Amino acid sequence: MSEITFEELFKGYMSGALNAEEIRLFRSMALQPENRALLSQLLQDAFNDPAYAENADFDAGEMAEEIMMKARQSEAVPVLHRTRPSIIARPWFKYAAAAAIFLLLLAVSWEWSTHKKTTTGFIAQQAQIPQGTARPVLILGDGTRIALDSAANGAIARQGSAQVIKLANGQLAYKQFSQKNTGLVYNTMQTPTGCLYQLILPDGSHVWLNAASSIRYPAAFPDDKRTVEVSGEAYFDIAKDDRKPFIVTAKGMEIQVLGTAFNIMAYTDEATVKTTLVQGAVRVNAARILHPGEQAVLQHASGELSITRPDMEEILGWKNGEFYFRNTDISAIMRQVARWYDIEIKYEGDMSGIKLSGIVSRTAKITQLLKALELTKIVRFKIQGRTITVMPYQEAN
Repeated sequence: MSEITFEELFKGYMSGALNAEEIRLFRSMALQPENRALLSQLLQDAFNDPAYAENADFDAGEMAEEIMMKARQSEAVPVLHRTRPSIIARPWFKYAAAAAIFLLLLAVSWEWSTHKKTTTGFIAQQAQIPQGTARPVLILGDGTRIALDSAANGAIARQGSAQVIKLANGQLAYKQFSQKNTGLVYNTMQTPTGCLYQLILPDGSHVWLNAASSIRYPAAFPDDKRTVEVSGEAYFDIAKDDRKPFIVTAKGMEIQVLGTAFNIMAYTDEATVKTTLVQGAVRVNAARILHPGEQAVLQHASGELSITRPDMEEILGWKNGEFYFRNTDISAIMRQVARWYDIEIKYEGDMSGIKLSGIVSRTAKITQLLKALELTKIVRFKIQGRTITVMPYQEAN
């Protein structure tokens, strides 16, 4: 029996027809320098093939999600964060190739960048951006700032009737040592760019802070309600207390809960505030009640509030250590990149209408991420210091 060719393996990969051994063979052959030109041509041919878009059931979002779930099951792609696989209801190979190509490029570009010292990408000759040195900070009621990475475990401060404790796992927690009402003392927890942090509020609620975010809260909640203020992005797992409603305020949105889990995104550079309910129930702006899987979107400019049903994996990707893009606008992608890698973003040329899908681990170096994006031949990048310029892709003359 004749050996299977690389082109046959590629077609099988795109149609979902390869078994596990064939997938490993395909990825291995894709790393071989002699196959790079052929791989690039096969990807371009697949991307330009109108047959992929002729299916009446085509849905780019569903196609991207299903392909990503398949890709994450492969142990040969370290750049794609693997999670528990979900059931795929219909054949993914009926859909367009765009997301499959992007994910394949992510996988191959990761392997190329980790197996070779030099590459031919536009940014390959640019200097690596050094990682930021800022660390999470706790701001006490009197303005004292405590850098949590250097603070010793155990009690680190006394705030009103509570002790602030740094746990052995690095998390922050509060312990009430007196029932005497000493008045509200507010603390603020801040994360810099490129940093996530988890803390336990005085009532036992757990909070995960995304990069460049903050939460302001009392060191001991009063008897009637629990109110906190968020800037940036945070995920909450609220301790149930029917006597004390939990209220989150963020840039014109107010979320009232009893016991539930939800995500709120309220960055100052975003045009909207988004609250996404994972479980339980919340009331938004004293009017709309969310059910699990729903998202409330508040438009800053108009004050309009709408309800949608987003991709929950995309919403919670940051909490799971992922960049998760599903038909995401390039400007929204780059805002996430800027917050994580502590960089500035500039644009040259017309970037309107550029959207990409894919999953990348947040442990990847920024040059690895940008190289993968460039391989789509949709965008390209230029690095100058800590500034990245984003441009439409152009073939070299």
